[in-house]
Amino acid sequence: MSMHNTRITYTTILIVVLLFTNSNIDADTYLNNDLTSGLPIATTTPKSIPFITDLNQNKKSSQIQNIIFPEVKKTQSYINKNNDSLSEYVINIFCSELTSRYIKVASGSGVFLSDPDETKAVILTNAHVARHLLDSNKKCVGRTGSPTKTTHTLTLRYIPHHWLNQHNQYVIGDPDQSSTGEYDFAIIESTKIKTKTISKSNIYSELKMIPKLKISNYSDDSFLNNTYIYSYPAQASLTKNVQTPLYLKKDLVTVSNVYASPNEKIQDSLLDVSGSKYIDHGSSGGMVVSQGLSNSIIGLSSVLIKKTEPQTVRVVTIKHVLSTIEADLGKINNAQTDSFLYIIKDILTKKEVDIGVVQIFKNIKLTSVLEQHTRNTLRSLNIIK
Repeated sequence: MSMHNTRITYTTILIVVLLFTNSNIDADTYLNNDLTSGLPIATTTPKSIPFITDLNQNKKSSQIQNIIFPEVKKTQSYINKNNDSLSEYVINIFCSELTSRYIKVASGSGVFLSDPDETKAVILTNAHVARHLLDSNKKCVGRTGSPTKTTHTLTLRYIPHHWLNQHNQYVIGDPDQSSTGEYDFAIIESTKIKTKTISKSNIYSELKMIPKLKISNYSDDSFLNNTYIYSYPAQASLTKNVQTPLYLKKDLVTVSNVYASPNEKIQDSLLDVSGSKYIDHGSSGGMVVSQGLSNSIIGLSSVLIKKTEPQTVRVVTIKHVLSTIEADLGKINNAQTDSFLYIIKDILTKKEVDIGVVQIFKNIKLTSVLEQHTRNTLRSLNIIK
């Protein structure tokens, strides 16, 4: 096994689903009842996401879709909170756009980095997924469960300026086809549409295995054979009908390589995991977790290195996410960031930490600084005004 290899070849990015289909629905009626966009950088405040009930596809459209998205064999590996307690830490990021000619759907996955039961939570996902929240023509919501239901509004808080500078031409439009995945992450804040009534704690809830964050030693043999990707594969379902609810799937993989980041030269920044069978368009931003005596979130899936089975997926590690945020905060040089920098530096010295430490990303002082940094980058690139 080759570890800490700094040379990473450019590969095809794991694209979120982009589907086009014909519909006879009146566009004005749809948009008047659709989600509304607002501030900060990108946010949505839906009552519920509308689904189209009668999608008539002509023969030509169906043929085109079959060419672009060949049918994938169905599997029965669906999971939910009844058979896997970690399933509630994964969210489906679902965006839709309607024109008079077609419905355009984008679907990706994300990871809760705070308690999913809270009204406001922190989500980690890919930058190439979060970028859809920058498109004013798209209406995005968070969906959870298996099958999925619309449960959250979404607010984009942070995309690394490195990714925006390198990939700005893809922020609105097709994903970049030549990414290493190095800066392919973003932070989204979610708000529950309806607050869930939490039952009183009992011995079972007290013993529930809340995941930790794995910070280093990604080549440790103790978890190499207990690694899974949780995500919402979407291609096979949404190519047939955009109304179809998605199911959460769990994919056993093995860590095959650990890399330093190409630009920052930070060790333990990227991983290659091999052996997946179910990764599909829509799995971008999926939770990569080690399961054993403890549950440890390692990072999120980003780039599909090898498409044929056994598939190989590039993973952005938690360490790299925190290291990049630390570097960006250092560049901001704001007195407000000093305490947050201290916390992040302390986290990075550890091998593993409680997931609760990322509650700092819900602090308005920190999110405001990160959001303004992202906004300034977007303005300099003429993406927003």
